[in-house]
Amino acid sequence: MRPQFSIITPVFNPPHEAFEQCIKSVYAQKITDWQWCLVDDKSTDSYVAKRLKELQVLDSRIIVYFRSENGGIVDASNDALSLATGEFVVLLDNDDELHTDALAEVASRIELDPEIDYIYTDEDKITVDGKHYDEFKKPKWSPERLLAHNYCSHLSVIRRELVNAVGRFRRGFEGSQDYDLILRIVEKTSRIAHIPKVLYHWRSVPGSVSIAADEKPYAFISATKAISEHLSRKNIDAEVEEVTPYALSRVKRRLKQSPKIGIVIPTCGTTKSLFGVDTCLVLNTVESIERKTNYKNFEIIVVADAHTPANVLSELQRISPTNLKIVNYEKEFNFSDKCNVGVVNSDAPFIVLLNDDTEVISEDWLEVMLGYMQEPDVAAVGPMLLLEDGRIQSAGHSHTPYPHNFYNGRSINELGELGILKVARECTGVTGACMMVRRNAYFEVGGLSKSFPLSFNDVDLSFKFLDRGYRIIWTPFARLFHFETATRPNVSTPQEVELITNRWGNRIYNDEYCRIE
Repeated sequence: MRPQFSIITPVFNPPHEAFEQCIKSVYAQKITDWQWCLVDDKSTDSYVAKRLKELQVLDSRIIVYFRSENGGIVDASNDALSLATGEFVVLLDNDDELHTDALAEVASRIELDPEIDYIYTDEDKITVDGKHYDEFKKPKWSPERLLAHNYCSHLSVIRRELVNAVGRFRRGFEGSQDYDLILRIVEKTSRIAHIPKVLYHWRSVPGSVSIAADEKPYAFISATKAISEHLSRKNIDAEVEEVTPYALSRVKRRLKQSPKIGIVIPTCGTTKSLFGVDTCLVLNTVESIERKTNYKNFEIIVVADAHTPANVLSELQRISPTNLKIVNYEKEFNFSDKCNVGVVNSDAPFIVLLNDDTEVISEDWLEVMLGYMQEPDVAAVGPMLLLEDGRIQSAGHSHTPYPHNFYNGRSINELGELGILKVARECTGVTGACMMVRRNAYFEVGGLSKSFPLSFNDVDLSFKFLDRGYRIIWTPFARLFHFETATRPNVSTPQEVELITNRWGNRIYNDEYCRIE
């Protein structure tokens, strides 16, 4: 009977102690149904051949192949794959360690879904002297984030048949050969699972990418090439740019068309102090749209309360003489209903729900968000929103450990855990202060619920999108100011908290995209 797992390890002059710990971690696995395929890539250290021969003699589950010449990590890895007979291959570097439960946890996940093709897990780093640090609490399957960096990385377990079908590892991608393989794997399957447990320990040794991304600059060049080829195979017209100085990538999509965008702004014409100057909020918002927006095919639908000053309405028409439509709202205040009325009064296929206490910063804000909307399964996109003093107001929603705007009040200069503030990514939701939505999806889920007249309407809408299988993207590459609470107090009532908890108790405190507290 063939083993369930074949562990694939190319070997080349590993530090002795690190390799011994790697061996120890394999033998410590709680299940014994494994095969270990080790290929020595012509190591110059005599210890390596001696130790590998000892292992092969002592354990029939271990298969060793000695290359006659050094071919590099790709050739050595492919040779190891040629030795494999297991249903799944487990990628293990020669100086890293598996958690004791690694194979058992993966086996349990496969048992739940025998059709699964690819499983990845959380990971941490380990120093030379065995201290653990930098635990990476990964998100559930997040294809947009995968375009920024190989967040899946370790531990990766892939169905062997699929690895062979996509052509195994490829020369020319050294340093990011795993990344290139994963990108090709996910093009062929949607049966992908994440185990939210640290099951792999990535050792920090001199020359390791785990210490710093710039340890192997060639790896980033290979990663960029892998992303570009992946986009080409998926017929996504985009360029890949480096997010300096972080060795992260940005996929900048080119627009195939320029559809109309309806920008819906509820208002009552409030005036507040912005940057020390008394300012009519909605006038400032509309003026910034007209002055700073590069994209031309848009309309602005202002949904104005009955008591909105007449001079504000006339000034709006002066500021936006051709793009503006004013819709009167004479009911009792309900933010959700006002937004829905605005959406109904636009025929645009894409809608931006926008607070009247916002101001455009990025001139390409609409193009950036619309770029993600070219993926048909994306229902909503949100930008980076900043407070008046330049700190972060919202980097998307997080529900760990409770609902909040992610990184609220933190510096815009922060990288965030594993670069989370510098990359576009899937999330559980984005704030309704600025949210681009797909019109059809908006109507499919019933728009904003009037049961949430002030707070949590965007949370509820986001969860409805997720329940229908849509993705929600947050991007740092579009920016606006959001002068939060400039219009109304930022306070949720106990009734609103109870309602959102009762409606979404299965999601509200279980954020699988953002597990960072």
